[in-house]
Amino acid sequence: MTRPTPDTRASAPARGTVALTATGAVSAAVLLLLFPVLRPWPDESVPSLALAEAFASDRWVLAHLCGIAGLGLLAPTFLGLRALLRGGAAPGAAAPGGRAATAAVVTAWVGAALCALYFGAEIFGIRTIAQAALRAQDPALLSDVDVLREQPAAMTLFGLGLALVAAAGLLAAVALWRAGRPRWVGVPLAVGLLLYLPQFFGTPAVRVGHGVLVAAGLLLVAWAVWRAPVPDTTTAGHPAG
Repeated sequence: MTRPTPDTRASAPARGTVALTATGAVSAAVLLLLFPVLRPWPDESVPSLALAEAFASDRWVLAHLCGIAGLGLLAPTFLGLRALLRGGAAPGAAAPGGRAATAAVVTAWVGAALCALYFGAEIFGIRTIAQAALRAQDPALLSDVDVLREQPAAMTLFGLGLALVAAAGLLAAVALWRAGRPRWVGVPLAVGLLLYLPQFFGTPAVRVGHGVLVAAGLLLVAWAVWRAPVPDTTTAGHPAG
């Protein structure tokens, strides 16, 4: 029985890493697009029972869960990207963009975790307030929504989390630029993640458009990962061809 060569053993994990990284990027793209698409968009300028119904709806919960999950998938995607960059480097040589990819993983993990804390309050805290308003048929109770959203510690953590997510996007773009896969492919995602904080102050159309931008950026990363050459071998342990 022929024992596989080191190259054969290395090729299977590389293909698996490509598939998992691309799948993570595509999944994050879908989830981060669903966040603004599924989210109800009632008039929030005046407290009303219609607003309470939107806040208490299943769509409100599902949309925000998609947002949390989408941000949470950024770090595993960047981790796969880091592994692919390292795998493509010559033995003993530093991977081009490897340090930037490592930093992107760390900042994405921490940033998503901080954002999840605030999203949790958005999902369950606001929904609880809205349900109380519906039970009492008193939209004035929705005034507590702004109190919850504007709590100083919560806003600080959320802002810091989004800043770290933006930094992760920039670092991933730098890693891809240095690796030349191609150089520009990480730029749309970096722009989308940089705009995550300001887009929260935009109209529903702006926020959906931003979701499209982020999704497109992640799909480009998936494309760049999938088209990267992966070593191939036959079952006999010799190069194919």
